[in-house]
Amino acid sequence: MAKPRPRIKLPRSIEAGVPFTVKTRITHPMHTGLRRDRAGKLVPRRIVNRFRVRFEGEEVLSVDLEPAVSANPYIQFAMAVPGPGLLAFEWVDDDGSVYTLRRRISVG
Repeated sequence: MAKPRPRIKLPRSIEAGVPFTVKTRITHPMHTGLRRDRAGKLVPRRIVNRFRVRFEGEEVLSVDLEPAVSANPYIQFAMAVPGPGLLAFEWVDDDGSVYTLRRRISVG
C-alpha cells in the first residue's frame, strides 16, 4: 500500500468571523478486515479511525470513522475563525500512524 497522503483545500481569502468551507481527503484503502486476499486470507483491518481539526491548539472538529467509510475518505465542513492563526489537521490510523497537515491562516 502506498503511504497515505492527506490533502486539504481552503478558500483563497478568509474573513474573521465569516464561515468558510474546508475540504479534506486522505488517500487510504480503508481495509475493513472483512475482505480476503488472493490466497483466501483475511486482509487485516486498517482504517483511519479518527480525524481532528484544531485552530490555535483548540479542537474545532473531532470525527470517529468506522469501517463502513469508503476508501480515500473525504470530509467537508464549515467553520469560522476569529483571526489569523494555525489550523492543524490530524488523521489517526489503526496501526498507530498519525498523518498531519498544518496551514497558517491569514484573514483579510
